[in-house]
Amino acid sequence: MAIYNPKRYNWITKFYQYMVIWFLFRPVYYLFYRLKVYGKENIPKDGKPFIVMPNHLSNNDPPVVSLAMNIPIAYMAKKELFEIPFLGWAITMLGAFLVDRENVSKTTIKGAKEVVSKGWCLGMFLEGTRSKTPGSLGKPNVGPVYISHLAGVPILPVGIVGSNKKFGPITIRIGKLFYPERDLEKAKWHCAEKLAELTGLKVLER
Repeated sequence: MAIYNPKRYNWITKFYQYMVIWFLFRPVYYLFYRLKVYGKENIPKDGKPFIVMPNHLSNNDPPVVSLAMNIPIAYMAKKELFEIPFLGWAITMLGAFLVDRENVSKTTIKGAKEVVSKGWCLGMFLEGTRSKTPGSLGKPNVGPVYISHLAGVPILPVGIVGSNKKFGPITIRIGKLFYPERDLEKAKWHCAEKLAELTGLKVLER
């Protein structure tokens, strides 16, 4: 199991990510999925870490967001993915670490905080799992807001459209960096509204 290992967040893992992004993801998603990215000017250029917060439609989302952002991102990924032999190894090499959605451990929270402290951006899907209601976002979780408060870093909302369709087209819209309000319940719905603006998807009723 790929529980957080601080030794993996170094230049070697960053280099591996860049190689995979440029030589594997780039030709696949630009040629076959006709990827279009808007809002790149909103990606911070100061090198400081932040939380990358996309909506979630399919397994294409982590690679396509990494490609659109073109920065090293450590994703919190569900434990079931690490149980798939080759995939588990591959995403571990790419910097992902495990989160048990049924029982979020102190190790996971500590890992998320330490990833940010090492200068990495942290990838967290607001819905926690793929949206199951066509045309709507899934119910938002407090995870990105909680880690933002804990680590003292802002959130960058990233809207994804079309990644759940065979060969796209996929559109990525990158929003503006923001710090969430302190009230976790209000903040998670505010995050959902930001993703709704970027994707055109509806926010489920509270």
